[in-house]
Amino acid sequence: MKPRHQILGSALLALATVLSVSPALASDDCDAPASRWQSRESVRQMAVQKGWEIHRLKIDDGCYEVRGTDAEGRGFKAKIDPETLEVVKLKQRDRKRERNRERDREREPGANRSGSSPAAGPLFNPGTAPRGQIE
Repeated sequence: MKPRHQILGSALLALATVLSVSPALASDDCDAPASRWQSRESVRQMAVQKGWEIHRLKIDDGCYEVRGTDAEGRGFKAKIDPETLEVVKLKQRDRKRERNRERDREREPGANRSGSSPAAGPLFNPGTAPRGQIE
């Protein structure tokens, strides 16, 4: 039977190996050499096939980055592998969620809708120092 410290050492080594490999697998950077990249026109054609309207096409972290709207009119940002034209990462804006969040903010009691300074009260009076007692 192995001594306890050998088992613990083996377990820690295995854990360190797994943790060091995980960030590399989660990366959304592209590493294809420039000689194997497909053209920007190919990216545009791929976007048309997906029903996307491109507003901006640039290169970021070795990937093509596309900003635009999808077939339903939702805004999105996508990272595209320049060699395979596969979508590496996709973020979509959810306008319904944004509307609901704004509506909830408006319904909050005492919400400051004017965007100016807080309402005058016992602690705050415009033009004077705040009143309060520190204990």
